[in-house]
Order: sequence, then structure tokens, then C-alpha cells
Amino acid sequence: MEFRGLGFVPLFIAFWCTAWVAVSYTLTVIYGHAPLLMYISDTGNYYPEKITFKIGFLGMSNANLFLALLLYNFILLHAEAFGARQPMIQKILLAMGITSCIGTAVMSVFETAFYPVTHGVGAIFAFACGCVYNLWQAILLYKVPGIRRAICHIRMASSAMAFIGVITFSGCQLSVFTKLCIGDYAKISEIVSIGTEWSMLLLILIYILTCFEPMQQLSLTVSWKGYTICKRENQDSAV
Repeated sequence: MEFRGLGFVPLFIAFWCTAWVAVSYTLTVIYGHAPLLMYISDTGNYYPEKITFKIGFLGMSNANLFLALLLYNFILLHAEAFGARQPMIQKILLAMGITSCIGTAVMSVFETAFYPVTHGVGAIFAFACGCVYNLWQAILLYKVPGIRRAICHIRMASSAMAFIGVITFSGCQLSVFTKLCIGDYAKISEIVSIGTEWSMLLLILIYILTCFEPMQQLSLTVSWKGYTICKRENQDSAV
């Protein structure tokens, strides 16, 4: 079986993420399990929204892992545009992408209401590794031919802003946890944290959508012997 053009992968991930977040948030508000202004994780503490939360996060974790593997192969298929160290760099980036996906899975299994420390550690790895991975790949994709410069700019802007968001979010969380902020300042810090978290989700979705063009350049052939990923314009170049 051959799939010519894999642009449907980032489109599916974006649709999946938007759908489960919207459903989980709506159910949380309807059942009054959290206020309107809530962390994303607050949509997975109680039934029935806990079900959509877990399914959604686990599905997103696996889908993002697949996308990271595709990007890994995509960059290596354009190795001529990079230096000799690119294969090693891509292995490091792939490891970061996998770590981010594992952190996402941990977030889904251990909800914040009952396992706050484990959930928090998973969130740190998911967002931090994911944003560094996205930013690094966004820089590298500038060198790949056949991708519109405007898309590269959008990818870079969303990745950079998400990276800044991770720093802001971590700073706010740390200030509250260490009680550096109390009273009204703690409340402001919490509001900033919530807003930053939702903004990071939106920016990550934008980054995923910008992967449509590079994914369209790939062809995936699957058989009982395994799989092969090639450039669409040159089916003899395989990784």
C-alpha cells in the first residue's frame, strides 16, 4: 500500500487535538467541575470528561510521535542541504520529540487532581522538550528546498513564541509553588499561567499545520516486509 503525500498527518493531528480539547472543556464546564478559566489539565480530573481527556492525550502522543519520525526521515532525505553532522543532530532531536510524546502520555494517565507531581513532571517534559524540538526543526526547515518562505516564517514565529511561553509558564508556576507570589500577585500569576498554557497549545497547533508542505513531499509505502519513506519526486531515494 502506498500513500503519495502525507499532508493528511498534520491535518489529522490538528483536528484530533482541537476536537478532544473542545469536548473535554465543554463537558467540564457543563458539569461544573472547574471554572471557565481553567488549565487544560483541569478538563481531565473527573468523569465523564476524564475519558475524552485520556483518549485525546494518548492519541495526540502517538500521532506526534509518528509526525516526529516522518520529519526525521524528511530531513535526512534532504541531507545534501545540511552538514555532515545532521544525522547525529536529528537523532538528538528525535530523542527530544520522543521524550515530549512520553511526557504527554504521562500527563494523560496521571491526572493533576490526584497525581499532581507526576502530572507536573510529565507536563514539563512534554512542553519543554516539545517546544525546543519544534524550534530547532523550524530553523532547519529553512534550508530545505520546495517549502514556501512564508510558511517557514510562520513556523518559526509559532515555535519561538511557544518557547517563550514555556519559560513564562514555568516562571509563573515556580513563583506560586515557592510562594514568591502571594495574595493578588499569586492570582495574577495563575491567570498568566492559564493564558500562556492555552496560547502554547494554539501555537503548537499552528506549527503542526505548517508541517503540511514538507509532509506532502513524502511518499510512504507499507507492506508485510516493512515500510519505506521516499521523496515523492524521486521514488528511488529511500530511508
